[in-house]
Amino acid sequence: MVTPVIGMIVPPAAGDVPPEAYGLYPEGVRFAARGLALNRMAMDNYATAVERVRELARDLQRQEGAQALSLMGTSLSFFRGGSFNAELVDIMQQETGLPATTMSNSVRDALHALGAKRIAVGTAYSDEVNEKLRLFLEASGFEVAALTGMGIVGVADVQRTTPGDVTELGLRAFEMADGPVDAVFISCGGLPALHLSDALEAELSVPVVASSTAGVWGAVRLLDIPGTAPALGALARTDASVEPAHP
Repeated sequence: MVTPVIGMIVPPAAGDVPPEAYGLYPEGVRFAARGLALNRMAMDNYATAVERVRELARDLQRQEGAQALSLMGTSLSFFRGGSFNAELVDIMQQETGLPATTMSNSVRDALHALGAKRIAVGTAYSDEVNEKLRLFLEASGFEVAALTGMGIVGVADVQRTTPGDVTELGLRAFEMADGPVDAVFISCGGLPALHLSDALEAELSVPVVASSTAGVWGAVRLLDIPGTAPALGALARTDASVEPAHP
């Protein structure tokens, strides 16, 4: 039996497979990654980085045998809005003929799968990037009840955050919300998230969706692999037969 291969385009230059990939799916799937060499989470840096998406998609297909592709950077895919996010998917699909998605699509689909409407959001980002995220989420049908960021700009600084930092971020976002929320969303693919279902969902009594874990969930669903890994928390308990929403 041939092991399915999912290709991931990731922001850091090293091009390492995110730990959440094998943390959620330790067997049954092979992940391969290529890096965009993104140094800063800022508008000018994003515009330069996305020029390489076409090239890296082609590399993942030809060199790694990828059967599906995901752009694993949330802010990289939402910073110009929904139309540009869809354009990125089109670029990957047209270049390779493979099914493709983005981390922003995966987060959107995860929140919809959970029936979330009103959300509290914690991010790694600066205020500038947070406002772009707010616009994307509102255009995707969500009410943003709270939005707080860590003010991080450097990609290397994101990689230094700890699970405890992310737990505190989620708590802060939840507590900032004026009234009840349907879910907490942690945005930034570089923030560790495998612990969140245990650390936050039971305490807050609402689902917690994170870019890094939802991004893997959305990618594997392109190949009809159920997203039932326990570390997905409430997301793992949604109907695995629901079809992914392709743009």
